Amino acid sequence: MENQIHIPLDLPDVRILEVNQLSPQGWLIRVESTIEGSTCGKCGREIDAFHGYDAPIRLRHLPLFEVPVWIEIRPKRYRCPHCEGSPTNTQSTTWYQRRSPNTKAYEQWLMRILVNSTVRDVSRKLNLSEASVNGVLDRWIETRVNWAEIHQISVLGIDEIALKRGHRDYVVIVTYKTSTGVSILAVLPDRKRETVEQFLASIPLRLQATIEGVCSDMYSGYITAVRAQLPEAKVIVDRFHVAQNYRDCADTVRKQELKRLKQELPKAEYALFKGTMWAFRKPYETLQWEEKVKLNRLLVYSPAIEQAHTLSQQLTEIFEANHTKETATQAILAWAKRVRQRQVKAFDSFLTTLNNWLNEITNYFIERQTSGFVEGFNNRIKVLKRRCFGIFDVSRLFQRLTLDLQGYTRFPAI
Repeated sequence: MENQIHIPLDLPDVRILEVNQLSPQGWLIRVESTIEGSTCGKCGREIDAFHGYDAPIRLRHLPLFEVPVWIEIRPKRYRCPHCEGSPTNTQSTTWYQRRSPNTKAYEQWLMRILVNSTVRDVSRKLNLSEASVNGVLDRWIETRVNWAEIHQISVLGIDEIALKRGHRDYVVIVTYKTSTGVSILAVLPDRKRETVEQFLASIPLRLQATIEGVCSDMYSGYITAVRAQLPEAKVIVDRFHVAQNYRDCADTVRKQELKRLKQELPKAEYALFKGTMWAFRKPYETLQWEEKVKLNRLLVYSPAIEQAHTLSQQLTEIFEANHTKETATQAILAWAKRVRQRQVKAFDSFLTTLNNWLNEITNYFIERQTSGFVEGFNNRIKVLKRRCFGIFDVSRLFQRLTLDLQGYTRFPAI
């Protein structure tokens, strides 16, 4: 007796009848329900005319000191005197679901283990088939958003991600900002305008009215869909996508000039420019002293690179400054005028972008909204894909993202 302890079963409304050791499979605990009565499946009335017992069912329960535990119960059946033919009904309980081979406590414990893990790992750890683990996932995590649980969507994010590296089989990730981070709304199977527009139309009207802004890149399919279905929402072209665009233009000048310098300068002299790429691309104020020395040397050798670098830095300063939408628009137009006057051809494509998207780009200055939360979420997806060696089903991807985001909240440890 000194080597034994008593542990509560912690299942409501049951009485323990017998405990047996199924060596080496684990422990078998036979129980019976202490609840009297049931509900008729036809008329919905409460019934208490006892009819008998169903065949025993065996359910996987929480392990005890890593030893498997099984619960066995013979569900009670009751007869309904109110319905024609007096049909019988099996009593329902709160601690397991019909047609599930496990108790609810076990499945919630399994879901906690699955957070930030893989189906294969969990199946090995718990000695279950992968199909069994996926079955639990399907019972507890929906494959699409439950709109009833959402009260407000202030800022929507739309972006795409490739399911396979090197392929163009994009899926669209739709997210929204919450007070605690980011939540997922949908994983769409492609980036077609019709697909995005159909999803936006499915958002309940009460939530559509709360959407103030939509952060996106400059893909016209997204913008057209938003304008069609959310005409009151401001489209905000992400400033970091914009920055990537104009910095690529400046980088084009750097590459062209380095190619020229390589042909014109002695090899030893050209070697002085080694390691200047990142110094050129990073904000000047963040550079270390050695990086500034290297960059300044390059700028002296190439006035064209200096001009492109200066223009890129000036536009970044506009986005960093405390502008309103109106003053930012004026500053960006003045910057574009300088580019045209200096005839920096590498920036022509970006000037076209400004001409097409200036209103959406300067919407950033209204409340400084960006797609930073979307990009951060995309990194989470990339980690999930690597961990799971790829997930190619959009419904399964939605489930796994929901579980990784909300798993510990939905299935808290007791």
